[in-house]
Amino acid sequence: MRCSAWSSLAISVCSALVLARPAVAHVTSVPTFLAAASTETVSLTGPNERDEPMTGFSVTVPHDFRIVAARSAAGWRGEVHGASAIWRGGSLAPEAEATFTLEVEAPSEPGPAQLEAVQRYPGGDVVTWDVGLTVTPESEASSQNLGLAVLTAVVGLGVLAAIGVAVVRRTRSLQEK
Repeated sequence: MRCSAWSSLAISVCSALVLARPAVAHVTSVPTFLAAASTETVSLTGPNERDEPMTGFSVTVPHDFRIVAARSAAGWRGEVHGASAIWRGGSLAPEAEATFTLEVEAPSEPGPAQLEAVQRYPGGDVVTWDVGLTVTPESEASSQNLGLAVLTAVVGLGVLAAIGVAVVRRTRSLQEK
């Protein structure tokens, strides 16, 4: 049986999609944007792409960041040691993923930043990942935004009231004529 070039291409693509092993992503963070001079919770999710269990996980922040806390994860004990957070005591099976949460204080200057995540395995093997974050300019205080919103609402209501009074007067004057 003869196949056209398009049929062969379609069969090849479908076979690749069906037979391909799912791609596992590198260590990622949520959120990826932090407000300058804020303290925020960052969750790092990392897959175990090895055929052996992962036995440790750590993250190191740049010098202008500060780690406030490393929260324990299911089966893992989190600790802070200076610019690093380390999770020990757990095990992550091959092809599984885990989320490690830390609370960080972002620097006051906006810009890109790189965290270094390290996965540890039996026998001393390590896998290192760069995790990108962006520090955004500090936002205005919410009380300032609320004050501006109230002022805008009051002015808007005043303008609407003035228009309403003008329309009523105009309608009455036309009815009297």
